[in-house]
Amino acid sequence: MRAGRDIDKLFTGLILKRGTDLHSKKNKRQRFFRIRVVLALGISLVADLLDYLVAPVFGVPILGDIFDVFVSSLLFSITKSKVSLIMNLAEFIPFLGDFLPVYTVSTLIWILGEKDENKLVLLKRVVRLLSNKSTR
Repeated sequence: MRAGRDIDKLFTGLILKRGTDLHSKKNKRQRFFRIRVVLALGISLVADLLDYLVAPVFGVPILGDIFDVFVSSLLFSITKSKVSLIMNLAEFIPFLGDFLPVYTVSTLIWILGEKDENKLVLLKRVVRLLSNKSTR
Protein backbone atom coordinates (compact mmCIF):
# COMPACT_ATOMS: atom_id res chain seq x y z
CA MET A 1 0.00 0.00 0.00
CA ARG A 2 2.83 2.38 0.84
CA ALA A 3 4.51 1.71 -2.51
CA GLY A 4 1.32 2.78 -4.30
CA ARG A 5 1.35 6.14 -2.49
CA ASP A 6 4.98 6.70 -3.38
CA ILE A 7 4.27 6.01 -7.04
CA ASP A 8 1.29 8.38 -6.95
CA LYS A 9 3.46 11.11 -5.43
CA LEU A 10 6.11 10.49 -8.06
CA PHE A 11 3.62 10.79 -10.94
CA THR A 12 1.95 13.82 -9.36
CA GLY A 13 5.36 15.49 -9.03
CA LEU A 14 6.22 14.73 -12.65
CA ILE A 15 2.91 16.08 -13.91
CA LEU A 16 3.20 19.26 -11.86
CA LYS A 17 6.81 19.73 -12.90
CA ARG A 18 5.94 19.33 -16.57
CA GLY A 19 3.06 21.78 -16.20
CA THR A 20 5.32 24.41 -14.69
CA ASP A 21 7.89 23.82 -17.43
CA LEU A 22 5.25 24.50 -20.07
CA HIS A 23 4.09 27.57 -18.19
CA SER A 24 7.68 28.77 -17.88
CA LYS A 25 8.31 28.28 -21.60
CA LYS A 26 5.14 30.19 -22.44
CA ASN A 27 6.21 33.07 -20.18
CA LYS A 28 9.66 33.13 -21.80
CA ARG A 29 8.12 33.21 -25.29
CA GLN A 30 5.80 36.05 -24.27
CA ARG A 31 8.66 37.98 -22.72
CA PHE A 32 10.85 37.45 -25.80
CA PHE A 33 7.97 38.56 -28.05
CA ARG A 34 7.47 41.72 -25.97
CA ILE A 35 11.16 42.54 -26.21
CA ARG A 36 11.04 42.06 -29.99
CA VAL A 37 7.92 44.26 -30.23
CA VAL A 38 9.44 47.09 -28.20
CA LEU A 39 12.71 46.90 -30.12
CA ALA A 40 11.08 46.78 -33.57
CA LEU A 41 8.57 49.52 -32.75
CA GLY A 42 11.28 51.76 -31.30
CA ILE A 43 13.54 51.31 -34.31
CA SER A 44 10.69 51.90 -36.76
CA LEU A 45 9.51 55.04 -34.95
CA VAL A 46 13.02 56.50 -34.84
CA ALA A 47 13.65 55.59 -38.49
CA ASP A 48 10.38 57.20 -39.62
CA LEU A 49 11.10 60.28 -37.55
CA LEU A 50 14.58 60.58 -39.04
CA ASP A 51 13.17 60.01 -42.51
CA TYR A 52 10.76 62.88 -41.99
CA LEU A 53 13.01 65.35 -40.17
CA VAL A 54 16.20 64.75 -42.13
CA ALA A 55 14.49 64.41 -45.52
CA PRO A 56 16.96 66.66 -47.39
CA VAL A 57 19.91 64.54 -46.26
CA PHE A 58 18.21 61.22 -46.92
CA GLY A 59 16.86 62.61 -50.18
CA VAL A 60 20.28 62.08 -51.71
CA PRO A 61 19.76 58.83 -53.64
CA ILE A 62 22.71 56.76 -52.43
CA LEU A 63 22.68 57.96 -48.81
CA GLY A 64 18.92 57.51 -48.41
CA ASP A 65 19.01 54.06 -49.99
CA ILE A 66 21.81 52.91 -47.68
CA PHE A 67 19.77 54.08 -44.67
CA ASP A 68 16.64 52.33 -45.98
CA VAL A 69 18.49 49.06 -46.63
CA PHE A 70 20.05 49.19 -43.15
CA VAL A 71 16.75 49.85 -41.36
CA SER A 72 14.82 47.31 -43.47
CA SER A 73 17.38 44.58 -42.82
CA LEU A 74 17.51 45.43 -39.11
CA LEU A 75 13.73 45.21 -38.81
CA PHE A 76 13.67 41.97 -40.79
CA SER A 77 16.27 40.44 -38.48
CA ILE A 78 14.01 41.26 -35.52
CA THR A 79 10.59 40.44 -36.98
CA LYS A 80 11.46 37.72 -39.53
CA SER A 81 8.39 38.91 -41.45
CA LYS A 82 8.54 38.83 -45.23
CA VAL A 83 5.32 40.86 -45.48
CA SER A 84 6.86 43.59 -43.38
CA LEU A 85 10.01 43.52 -45.50
CA ILE A 86 8.01 43.92 -48.71
CA MET A 87 6.04 46.79 -47.18
CA ASN A 88 9.33 48.44 -46.22
CA LEU A 89 10.31 48.47 -49.89
CA ALA A 90 7.90 51.41 -50.25
CA GLU A 91 10.69 53.46 -48.68
CA PHE A 92 12.54 53.24 -51.99
CA ILE A 93 9.79 55.17 -53.81
CA PRO A 94 10.99 58.79 -54.09
CA PHE A 95 9.11 61.35 -51.95
CA LEU A 96 6.41 58.84 -50.97
CA GLY A 97 8.69 56.80 -48.72
CA ASP A 98 10.11 59.92 -47.10
CA PHE A 99 6.83 61.28 -45.76
CA LEU A 100 4.77 58.18 -44.94
CA PRO A 101 5.50 56.23 -41.73
CA VAL A 102 6.15 53.00 -43.65
CA TYR A 103 8.35 51.35 -41.03
CA THR A 104 5.91 52.00 -38.19
CA VAL A 105 2.88 50.79 -40.16
CA SER A 106 4.65 47.62 -41.28
CA THR A 107 5.77 46.90 -37.71
CA LEU A 108 2.23 47.42 -36.39
CA ILE A 109 0.90 45.03 -39.01
CA TRP A 110 3.52 42.48 -37.97
CA ILE A 111 2.51 42.85 -34.31
CA LEU A 112 -1.16 42.37 -35.14
CA GLY A 113 -0.35 39.30 -37.22
CA GLU A 114 1.76 37.65 -34.51
CA LYS A 115 -0.32 38.36 -31.44
CA ASP A 116 -2.82 35.72 -30.32
CA GLU A 117 -5.14 37.89 -28.28
CA ASN A 118 -7.93 40.10 -29.58
CA LYS A 119 -6.38 42.23 -32.28
CA LEU A 120 -8.76 45.18 -31.83
CA VAL A 121 -7.85 45.48 -28.14
CA LEU A 122 -4.14 45.35 -29.02
CA LEU A 123 -4.55 48.01 -31.72
CA LYS A 124 -6.36 50.29 -29.26
CA ARG A 125 -3.52 49.85 -26.75
CA VAL A 126 -0.87 50.72 -29.32
CA VAL A 127 -2.79 53.79 -30.55
CA ARG A 128 -3.35 54.93 -26.95
CA LEU A 129 0.35 54.46 -26.19
CA LEU A 130 1.41 56.42 -29.27
CA SER A 131 -1.09 59.21 -28.65
CA ASN A 132 0.02 59.55 -25.00
CA LYS A 133 3.68 59.82 -26.01
CA SER A 134 2.97 62.37 -28.73
CA THR A 135 0.93 64.69 -26.46
CA ARG A 136 3.67 64.94 -23.82
